[in-house]
Amino acid sequence: MVMWEVFTKLNPGEVVLVEYSSKVNPLPVFAEIIKWANARGYQILITDLLNRLELCLRYMKIGKSECKALEKAKVVEIGYREPPEVNVVKFINGDRELPALLSEYKKVYEKLVSEKFTVAFLLGVERYVILRRNDAIKLVSILGAFVGDTRRIAFYFVNKDILEGIIPNPLTMLEELATTIIELEKERGRIRLCITKALNPELDGQEIVI
Repeated sequence: MVMWEVFTKLNPGEVVLVEYSSKVNPLPVFAEIIKWANARGYQILITDLLNRLELCLRYMKIGKSECKALEKAKVVEIGYREPPEVNVVKFINGDRELPALLSEYKKVYEKLVSEKFTVAFLLGVERYVILRRNDAIKLVSILGAFVGDTRRIAFYFVNKDILEGIIPNPLTMLEELATTIIELEKERGRIRLCITKALNPELDGQEIVI
């Protein structure tokens, strides 16, 4: 099985949790999902918490790993500044309280996913949790409410090392709400994708090296 086959076997409404450590670069997987979504004519929506995307863009520029399909993505930035060189359709100041953030975010989210089938990304969960630990459980509960929205498939990228030691650990709660979990591991300079949980039994237990 190749990577694009995995994405094709996902069901509308799923939340796919992509877990990685600080020693694994998740950007090749991130880029492949974007390319797959673009090839199928899907809308691409990136929700970025606290400017995680900006760091991704810098890494891609340094590594000269172009992803032309990223130019078509619509970005909702919940942070401190708009990331450069991407299509920011909504900027929400990250200093606002969670209920206010959610209220403003839902307006743009509903508008976008109602227009066209969407592949949605969420970046920066770990940053938000570190800065606002008291909101961790509330945030996961909010994310859980999006499970089953068949207007889109969602990919949540989370650095598990950053969340280690936080009690209660929101990662375990994210794993519970996710319909599919893909763990990224290093293998001799390459990346191994291990599917440790899947709604589709054809995917459960599959491993791919890229």
